[in-house]
Amino acid sequence: MKHTILLLCFLIQIFPLLLTAQKNDTIIVTSKTIKMSQLKQGKSRYLVYFVKSENAPASDIQIWNIDVKQEKINNKEVISVTQKWDFKDTVVHIAKSISSAINFKPVYHESWWQKRDKKAFDVEQKKIWINDKEITDTNSVKNERTAYTSFASSVGQYYLNWHLDLEVFSMLPLRKNTTFLIPFYEFGYDTPRNIPYTTIGEDVLVYSGKKIECWLLYHEEKGSKETFWISKKSNEVLKLVQLINENIYRYKIKLPVDE
Repeated sequence: MKHTILLLCFLIQIFPLLLTAQKNDTIIVTSKTIKMSQLKQGKSRYLVYFVKSENAPASDIQIWNIDVKQEKINNKEVISVTQKWDFKDTVVHIAKSISSAINFKPVYHESWWQKRDKKAFDVEQKKIWINDKEITDTNSVKNERTAYTSFASSVGQYYLNWHLDLEVFSMLPLRKNTTFLIPFYEFGYDTPRNIPYTTIGEDVLVYSGKKIECWLLYHEEKGSKETFWISKKSNEVLKLVQLINENIYRYKIKLPVDE
């Protein structure tokens, strides 16, 4: 744990130097950028937890269960991704996301959060539901209006579902010193916008007793610095270390057992 924290601090310190020392290519991600053949189907699990100080134990431990499969809906080939997040003995989040099997553009997204609400977005029909109630431009309730306005802003654009970031990263043509501007959209919040993720280097990750060559993909925004370890061979995200507000670490580690 201590070595991981030291490595992350080192990466955070040298990242600005890497940008100035080496010229970065920039790729604006479009429907033609996504490599669907790199997406791994099947079930996987991730261990997610926080470390709130250097010597603190892991806390807020969750298991994320993810199932990716290709299927046919309304005579169209799609990729269906279901997620179930477990915390202690309780399910705290369930999501089902359906995307085009051609370019991963969202078709449908449905999510439920414990102690929050249930939302569903049908991209093709341009419809949104909150707690099974259809929302239109006449709704005056603040959260309903916000979700509708956000969703309306995405119509006609090519974007990718930010809730499926692990899957999106696995389909990028990763290479050295490259910044990918990914048109991410979080359904019901904000608007689609290009989010920069940069390959800042390479690393060998010891994973399940094996040495795995990985790309290091980095993203930074106010209060958050993220580094992803992505296998060069399988294209899967094996690990995430996130530094929050300079003092809290969040880890996401792929468990080495798939179904």
